[in-house]
Amino acid sequence: MDLGLKGKVVVVTGASKGIGLATAKELLAEGAKVAVCSSREENLRAAQAELSKLGTVYAEVVDMTNEAQAYAFGEHVVEQLGPIAAWVNNVGAQITKGPDEEEYSDALMERVFAICFKAAVYGCQAAFRSMKKNGGGSIVNISSLGGRCPTTGAATLYGPMKAATNMLSVTMAGEYAAYGVRVNTVMPGYTMTEFNTEHTTDENMKHICHGTLLQRPGLVEEVAKPIVFMCGNGSTFMTGTSIEVSGGRGITLNPDYSFRQRELKKD
Repeated sequence: MDLGLKGKVVVVTGASKGIGLATAKELLAEGAKVAVCSSREENLRAAQAELSKLGTVYAEVVDMTNEAQAYAFGEHVVEQLGPIAAWVNNVGAQITKGPDEEEYSDALMERVFAICFKAAVYGCQAAFRSMKKNGGGSIVNISSLGGRCPTTGAATLYGPMKAATNMLSVTMAGEYAAYGVRVNTVMPGYTMTEFNTEHTTDENMKHICHGTLLQRPGLVEEVAKPIVFMCGNGSTFMTGTSIEVSGGRGITLNPDYSFRQRELKKD
């Protein structure tokens, strides 16, 4: 399928690693011109060097929780590459309490709110500033399975903030519709990013797989492809909706049923 992204400008925030980096690669493969940002310069420059081998890339160190920096980044993208056709808000982190902390402090709550919600708000608004002048575009907010099925424990606030991101997409879709700007959400399940690959224990992985219909975690490329689809012309009648890319985690009470039945039929 030709997604109509060749020569189009697409922004991916938080794109120095993981799903963001994989998404940038897929966009470049579609012929898009890609702008990426990260708050960590060393990681960003490494990603920029890798991505530049694949196509046209603009990279800038940006703190997307900072209103002025977010809007300036959008302006710089237009100056460097042209009008923005699609914008992927990928900044986020599963911020946890310390091992001995029972409560969230005000400072920690503000940090979760900023990274998991404010960055998406500023990204949507930065994108809209360009898109409303140029006949529309697509904004994709990266949420999480946690927005539907929240985590209980050290990262308790992550799910509620991702649920807020889901509703943000619906709200912004309503505000931007008259300008031809679509806003949708992609909700990844457990995905083998660099961080998860390094920090997931065998016991935890077994638990994750057991609760997933496909009985495995996702790969970053498997999440990136639906994101790219939502950026292009295959989704032009989709707005205010959420696409879950979780392998069917947390959907049924007996997620390993088909695997057990298959083994029984082998006998």
